[in-house]
Order: sequence, then structure tokens, then C-alpha cells
Amino acid sequence: MRTPTLPPPTHAIRRVLDDRAVGIAYQPVVDLRTRKVFAYEALARPRKEDFPNPPALFEAAVQHACTGELGRLLRELAIRGCPDFPLFLNIHPAELNESWIVRPDDPIYMHDRDIHLEITEGVPLSHFHLCRTILAEVRGRGIYLVVDDLGAGYSNLKYIADLHPRFVKLDRDLVAGLTRDSRLFKLVSGIVVLCKQLDAMVVAEGIETADELEAVIASGAQYGQGYLLARPASPPPRVSWPEAELAEVARPRTNTRR
Repeated sequence: MRTPTLPPPTHAIRRVLDDRAVGIAYQPVVDLRTRKVFAYEALARPRKEDFPNPPALFEAAVQHACTGELGRLLRELAIRGCPDFPLFLNIHPAELNESWIVRPDDPIYMHDRDIHLEITEGVPLSHFHLCRTILAEVRGRGIYLVVDDLGAGYSNLKYIADLHPRFVKLDRDLVAGLTRDSRLFKLVSGIVVLCKQLDAMVVAEGIETADELEAVIASGAQYGQGYLLARPASPPPRVSWPEAELAEVARPRTNTRR
């Protein structure tokens, strides 16, 4: 009989909060037209001795009702470590049950550049009304909304119409193995057109190969993110545009059929 996995004790998440014992890694969101950094996404990086990965950190925060406090700490650290660029900041759905993010002294209102709050496309319907209400309030203060993970599992495209995001991020599932001659490319191109018609710009996540990058650009997506361009790092890394690899992709292919 398997022993049930016990949640981390309260003191573990409390120590992270009290000692500010969490790091931030930054990954560029790249303008695919200019090939320059448009913004950075800030990603939580807990110490391994406290929590093995970011989901475990947030799971403990949810279990011990301190998600809002954790989110505020992460936003403060993210802005401090990258003061000169717009930022994409992730919001856990459980934070919508608390009032931290709408407080006028929240760090997002102190940043000199644009702030984009990422809400996962998988936000439970039970949170949807609350999500829309809270986001309408922060948007009124100049904060932008991003619908994250579109294409991961079941996708409710109505979220895009209802939440009026500035950006939609295509999940890695839609980008992995993408080529211009695939059926998936037609789907991605159609989603890009739909998002543009709804006044949302598109970020393709998880770009790892030159073929994927070339197909993402051809689909009409305006922005890209992924290991091919830069891995998450601290301090914020530069973009490495794969000129040689893209030249190889663009080279006409010889027809070997007889």
C-alpha cells in the first residue's frame, strides 16, 4: 500500500515568504519582425531544498491559503530584477480569491514599463466571473491581460472574446513540430487570424527549432518565445537569433522523386 504524499508543512512555505527565499528567471518575449526583445516573462524559481519545482511551490501556497502573498512577493522580485523592460507576470487562479492584486500599493502599479498579467486559459469556470471582475479593475489602471496556454487540453475560445486580452499565448502543444506544410499549420494560422480579429496579438510559446520558428513567423504570429531564442535566466538574457539555421530552412529543397 502506497503511503499518501503529505503536503509540505506550513513552515516550508512560510519560510519562503518570510525569508524571500525564491528566485526569478526571465525569458524574452521576442518581436518576430524586429527580432528584438519586446518584454520578459518572469518565472518563479524556488530553492530545491524547499520545493522541487514551481508547481509544488504554488500547490503549497494554495493548501496554506497564502497564494496572494506569494504572488505579491514574486511580482516585487520580478520588477526589481528587470526594471527597464515590460514584464509578463503569471497569476495563479487561486489569487483571484484574495485581494492582494487590486491593492493600490501592489508592485505592478510601481513599474515604469507595461505590465501584462498572464491568466491561464484553463481558469476554472467557477473563477471566471471573479476573474473578469478583478481583471477589469486592474485593466482600468493600465495593466494588460494575457490569456496563456491556448491549445493546452480543452480550449474555450470564448474566453478570448469575454476577457478582451491584449495578448494570447499559444501553448507549446500547438508549436511542437510545426511546419508550413502541415495541417497543424492551418490550425495555428486560423487561430492567429481569429485573435487578430478580436484585437489580440499572438505569442507562440515553446519554439525550439528553426523549422518551428519559420512556421510561426509564416503563420502571422507577431511574437515568439522559446529555448531556440533564449532560455530562462537571471539576469534577463539576450536573444540569440538563429540566422544560420533559418537560412538552412529557407533554402529550396531539392525534389528527389523520380
